[in-house]
Amino acid sequence: MSGAGAMERWRSCPALADQDEAFLASVADYLAQLQALSHEQRHCLALFKVAELVNALIQIKERREAVDRVGPELAQRSFALVRSVIRNRTLPYAGSQSQCLRDPQLTAVIDEGCRLFHLGKTNKDLYQQALALSAAQCLALQDQLGPALDQYLQLSGLVVPKTLVTAVRKSFIEAYRS
Repeated sequence: MSGAGAMERWRSCPALADQDEAFLASVADYLAQLQALSHEQRHCLALFKVAELVNALIQIKERREAVDRVGPELAQRSFALVRSVIRNRTLPYAGSQSQCLRDPQLTAVIDEGCRLFHLGKTNKDLYQQALALSAAQCLALQDQLGPALDQYLQLSGLVVPKTLVTAVRKSFIEAYRS
């Protein structure tokens, strides 16, 4: 997205249809920060984001005991993988080289998302900020999330059901297209 028209076009995406102006203003602020990232930084952040999104859906389905849940073993492996990425700043791939996420700008975005998410567990306003940052990431990384999801699924070593992959695509890629 570039230019003033593209900057506003994101407001019409389905995922943001019911959001208030304060939420959209937060998304706009985060989006401006994320659009300053280089192509390589955006690629690395997209890989982390899809790991985070896949894990989030897995954990939600497990907690809700959904019919299509993946089971506690895969849920724990997914959680451990994302936790390891956050702590070690690398995304390990089964049988190949890891993807480094130690760039200071990436670390700042990842740390801010984690901070907001954890503090948001007890503070509604901070939780809304976490959601705004996540929405901005889905928007800013729109062109890279699909390929990053494919790469993550191929190289992470996790066997994720197609229904979950479809849910990630529908909820976090397609829903953020404008």
